[in-house]
Amino acid sequence: MPRFLTRRGFLVTGAALGGTALVAGVAGVAGTGYLATVDVDGLHGHLDGESAVLNAFVVIREDGHIVIMVPKTEMGQGIHTGLAMIVAEELRVPLDDRLTVEHPTEAHPAYANWANVLQIRPEEASGPVPWVARRLLGQLGFITTGASSSMMNLWHPMRVAGAAAREMLLAAGAAQLGVPVGELVAIDGQIRHASSNRALSFGELARAAAVLDPPSAPRLTPPSEWRLIGRSQPRLDLPAKIRGEPVFGMDVTLPDMVHASVRHAPAFGAGVARVRNEREIRDEPGVLDVVVISERQVAVVAQSWWQAEQAAFLLDVEWTQAGAEAIDSAALSGRLLAALDSENPFDDVDEGDVDGAMSSGGPVIESRYRVPFVTHACMEPMNATVLVREDGTAEGWVPAQTPMAITRGVARGAGWAGVTTTEVTPHVTMNGGAFGRRSDQDVVNQAAFLAARMPGRPVKVIWSREEDISRGLYRTHAAANLRAALGEDGLPVAYDAIVAAQSVIDAVAGRNLPISPGPDGDRITIEGLDKSYYAFANRRTRSVHVPSHVPTHIWRSNGYFYNNFFSESFMDECADAAGIDPLEYRRRLLHASPRHLRVLDRVAEMAGWGMPLAPGRGRGISIDECYRSVVAQVAEVTVAADGKVRVDRVFCAIDCGIVVNPDTVVAQMEGGIVFGVTTALMSEITFDRGAAVESNFHDFPLQRLADAPAIDVAIVQSGEPPCGVGEPGVVPTAAAVANAIFAATGRRLRTLPLAVTETIGERRTRSVLRTEDA
Repeated sequence: MPRFLTRRGFLVTGAALGGTALVAGVAGVAGTGYLATVDVDGLHGHLDGESAVLNAFVVIREDGHIVIMVPKTEMGQGIHTGLAMIVAEELRVPLDDRLTVEHPTEAHPAYANWANVLQIRPEEASGPVPWVARRLLGQLGFITTGASSSMMNLWHPMRVAGAAAREMLLAAGAAQLGVPVGELVAIDGQIRHASSNRALSFGELARAAAVLDPPSAPRLTPPSEWRLIGRSQPRLDLPAKIRGEPVFGMDVTLPDMVHASVRHAPAFGAGVARVRNEREIRDEPGVLDVVVISERQVAVVAQSWWQAEQAAFLLDVEWTQAGAEAIDSAALSGRLLAALDSENPFDDVDEGDVDGAMSSGGPVIESRYRVPFVTHACMEPMNATVLVREDGTAEGWVPAQTPMAITRGVARGAGWAGVTTTEVTPHVTMNGGAFGRRSDQDVVNQAAFLAARMPGRPVKVIWSREEDISRGLYRTHAAANLRAALGEDGLPVAYDAIVAAQSVIDAVAGRNLPISPGPDGDRITIEGLDKSYYAFANRRTRSVHVPSHVPTHIWRSNGYFYNNFFSESFMDECADAAGIDPLEYRRRLLHASPRHLRVLDRVAEMAGWGMPLAPGRGRGISIDECYRSVVAQVAEVTVAADGKVRVDRVFCAIDCGIVVNPDTVVAQMEGGIVFGVTTALMSEITFDRGAAVESNFHDFPLQRLADAPAIDVAIVQSGEPPCGVGEPGVVPTAAAVANAIFAATGRRLRTLPLAVTETIGERRTRSVLRTEDA
C-alpha cells in the first residue's frame, strides 16, 4: 500500500504551499480514478490561430502538423522521442517531420508530477487524494524532470491523450463523411473510409474534433497492434542538433542583452565584507556594474560574458568568516564515521529480531565503507537569462529540470532587489546535461536579481567551470557500517546496516522552499540500503543525518549509488567468508525474487561467469532494484603491477518493464555505466580550510572515451509497465568494479574512488569480526 504522504510528498506539497492545509470536502470525487481525458479545466476545444488543442498533450494545426506537448526537459536522455512515440502510436502516425515536440510554457494539472509525489503510477490512482494532488501540484507548477520518472509518470496519460485525440478525430470524420464511426480508421494522418475510398486529413478535422466532448475511456491500442513501441526509433532531436538549431541555455540571445559573471566565497557560508577594488573593476572594458548579490556573491555585469569574466577574475573581495575555515576532508570524514556509532539513529526498517540473531553464536561479518562528496560536472555550465520589465512581468530562459525553478527563482531573485513580479513566463531550453543539478534555483535567483536592477534589459548569467565545480552543489558524502550474522549454510540470518550522510531533502528545501520537513529519515539517504529483495529473515536499516557547511543537492541516482556500493560489496564479503561463489550466493538469496533472479542469470550468462581469466584480471557482480527497474552488472577489470585499475568491459542486464524505445534504454545504460565508472575510479571533491580544492577537469577528471570500457547491454523482457532507465545504469557499477578488483587482487577496497595502493596479492581474510577500510 503506498504511503501517500512520504517525506518527499511533504516536501513538495506542504512545504511548497508554505504549510497550507489541503482543502477538505473532496469526498465527491472519490473513485474517479485517473481523469481519462488528460484534460483538466476544459483545455480541449481551444482554437489558437491555425491550431486546435485536442487535449493537454495533442495540438493539431490546419496543415495536419501534430505538436506533442512534452512537459519534460530534454537533457540528452531521449525523453522527447520516447513520449512522442506513445502519442504517435495511438494516433497511428509515423514518427517523421510531420510531428514536433514542444515543452509547454504554462503549468497545467495534467503535467504535474503528482504520481511521483504519491509514489504510485497514474493508472493505479483512485479516490480523492490523487485528485487533490493532481490539481494542487498542477496549480503550484510542480512539473519536474528527474528521479527517472518521466516514462513511468506519463506512459499512461500520453497513451490516453493519443487515444482520446484519435477517437475525437474519428467522430469528427464520421460526422463530415456521414458514415458510422465504426467504418473509419485512423492511418498516416488521415481518417479513411475504405469502402468509399474517401479520406479527410487530421488538419481538416482538427478544429471540429477539438470542440467535441473527449471520450471518458478511449480504447488503448493493444500491444499486438503496436508499430512503434518496442522498436528502436531514431531520436527526433538529433537532426536539428546536427544542424546546430536547438537553443540551449548558453545559446540564448535577446535584444539589448547584457552578461554577468559571478564569484562566490571560497568557503561556503561566508559573505561579502567589501570589494576592495570596485572602482578599478568598473573601469575595465565593457563593464557596466559591480553588484553584491544577497550579501554572498559578487557579480560583474558587462556588454559580453568574456568582458564580465575577465573583470571578475581581477576582483579583490574581502570575505567574512564562514566558521568553517578550519574544516578539511579529514574532519568531515571523521564526523561521518563517528555518527555511525550514534545512539539515536533514525529507524527505517526493522524486521524480525536482528539483535537476537546477531548474538546467536554464528560468525558475524562487519565492515565500514565511505564515499566522498562529488559534483555533477555538467558539460553545459550553469546559466540563466532573465528579463524583468517595469510592469513586473518577467521571463526566464533556463536549461532547468523544472519550470518551477524558473518561476519561483525569478520571483525570489527579483524580490531580493525589492521588485515584486506579477507574472513570470518560463522558457525551458535544451539542456546540456543535468544529473539533478539543474533543479535548483540558485543561478536563476542571481540572474533575476541583476535583471530587476536593470528593468527592460535581459541579463544572462554564466558560471565559469571553476565556479561550478568548486563553488557549486554536491552529492553528499556518506559512510556505512554493515553487519551480517551467517547461518550454517553461510547465508545471512540477520542483516544490519546504518548509513551516515547529509540530508539532501533538508538541503534542497532549505534553499528553495519556505519550510523544510527536517533531515531525519531522509528517504534519499536510505534508498536501496535495505536489500528488500534478498531473503533475510531479520533485517534492519537506520540512518543518521550529519550536517556540514557543504551545500548538497540531488545527484544522478542519489543514495542508490552509494548504498549499492556499500551493500553489494558487503554481499561479496559475506560470500567470501562463507566460501561461496558471489553469483551463487546471490542466487540463493533471490530464491523468492524471480524477477531479480532472471536479470542476475542473464548478466552472468552474458559475461561468461565462471570462465577463467588471466592473472591480474577479475570479474565482479552487483544487482539492485531502483526506480522500479531491476538492473545487474558484471565488470571485468585489469589491475596492473603498479596498482593501476582499468575497467575493460561491463555487462549489463535490465528489466525496465515495457520498453518504448530500446535504443534509448541501451544508450542510457551505456551513459550511466560510464558515469558510474568515472565516479568509482576518479571522482572526489576534497576540502581544505573550508573550501573545495578541485576546480576543473584537470583535478576532477571525467572518463575519456579512449579509456572507456566496452559495454554490452541486454534488455530482459517484462510485462511490467515502463520503469525508470535514466539512473539505474549508474547504480551497480562501483560495487561491480570493486568486487572485480577483489577477485583480481584479493584486496577489498571500501572507499571511493577506488585505488589499489598496497601490495597486490595480499592474502584474503575470511570471516572477520570487523574490517576497517583497507
